This record gives sequence, C-alpha cells and structure tokens, in this order.
Amino acid sequence: MSGRPPEDNDGDRGRGRANVAALIAIVILALLAYWAFTAIEHMRELQNCLAEGRRNCQEIGSPSR
Repeated sequence: MSGRPPEDNDGDRGRGRANVAALIAIVILALLAYWAFTAIEHMRELQNCLAEGRRNCQEIGSPSR
C-alpha cells in the first residue's frame, strides 16, 4: 500500500459536466437579461412618446390576408 487514494476518472467527468451545465446556465441568464433590458428600454421609449402627447407612438400592423 502506497497510501495514495485510487484514481477516480468519474469525478473528472462529473466536474466537466458540471462546468458545461454552469456555462449553459450563465448563457441563458445573459440572454434573459438582454431581453429584459431591451423590453424595459422599449417601454421607456413608449412612455416618453406618450408623455409628449404624440399619438403615433406604436406601430399598428395591417391585417394579413
């Protein structure tokens, strides 16, 4: 007995999967943050337009046939 623990290859594989899962979670959070900030910016622009008293603040789409 040399006193060293046996090598555990499954632990390395599990750590790699955890790193990939963490990276995916970070990317999803970044995309959600971008979407939220874009939506907030759009609403701010709409509110500023309405506060100025304009009536053409939001585009109205024509019905498709």
